[in-house]
Amino acid sequence: MRKNKYAIGIDVGATVIKVGLVKANGKIVSKNSFSTKRAIAKNDLIEEIIKQIKQLKQKNSLSNKDLVGVGIGFPGCVDYAKGIVHDLTNIKGWKNVPLKKILQKRLGLLVSVDNDVNAFAQGQLIWGVARKIKNAICVTLGSGVGGGLIINGAIYRGSNYSAGEVGHICIDIDGPRCGCGSNGCLEAFVGNTYIIKRCIEKIKKGEKTILVSMVGGKLSKIKPDLMHKAAKKGDRFSINAWKDLGTYLGVGLSGLVNVLNPEKIIIGGGVSKAGKFIFEPLKKELIRRTMKQHLKILKIVKADFADEAGVVGAASLAMKVKR
Repeated sequence: MRKNKYAIGIDVGATVIKVGLVKANGKIVSKNSFSTKRAIAKNDLIEEIIKQIKQLKQKNSLSNKDLVGVGIGFPGCVDYAKGIVHDLTNIKGWKNVPLKKILQKRLGLLVSVDNDVNAFAQGQLIWGVARKIKNAICVTLGSGVGGGLIINGAIYRGSNYSAGEVGHICIDIDGPRCGCGSNGCLEAFVGNTYIIKRCIEKIKKGEKTILVSMVGGKLSKIKPDLMHKAAKKGDRFSINAWKDLGTYLGVGLSGLVNVLNPEKIIIGGGVSKAGKFIFEPLKKELIRRTMKQHLKILKIVKADFADEAGVVGAASLAMKVKR
């Protein structure tokens, strides 16, 4: 990476798209965000991304020569080598879009496009908690469950760039239907949509929790951040919900640990803010299910960069572009 140079990182989410100007040391110096719904159509989203990049350059008095490139993380299936977005999990209208080619032509900049959790993992590898280690499993917990694999000090993307689908490991063959079309996927147990749905069902069946008063009886307003607050206040219902999540996560990840023998499991994403309420049952389940030799070196850690990990990770893709 060249000194005194910047990269622009773009983290595309189902609800919010974040854009940041990142220095070669991984520090964000300028950022912006906008609602995905504001530009939900494919062409509108591309135009909005271009607009945001130009505004970021203008705001910081930069020209193309000051930038090593643009990195973009998308929540879906992406051909990393060709920069083609095959589809997006929660955003319609994206089928085999040659985004890298489109943006490079429009911007006159080098562009790198990857799955959002691969980007997240790359950022942790270059600037975060995965520095100086060879093997790690990266997991993001949010609306869904994303995965990125670091093997021998590099991102492992698989034979056609679709590896790392941690959320779609089956942990119960007779389990609930997952958004991917299968049954019993890890995501169907720990994705926040499913967590909230189960909590509401239990409350309607009569289970007691301070969440009801916290949302004024409007159960649709229950969100993971409120569940975290309730757990910190000692609400047994919320504590148990997080315990279940950590346990399910441990079941899913134990198989990967036994196969890959990583040094770290790196956890990020909004749901991970529940901290110890997830991490303690996760560790307990891993100890129960993982081979003892693997446990000798395994550490479970929170990702660096908090809510900006996606932007930093996307920028790291640009920093790694061959020039």
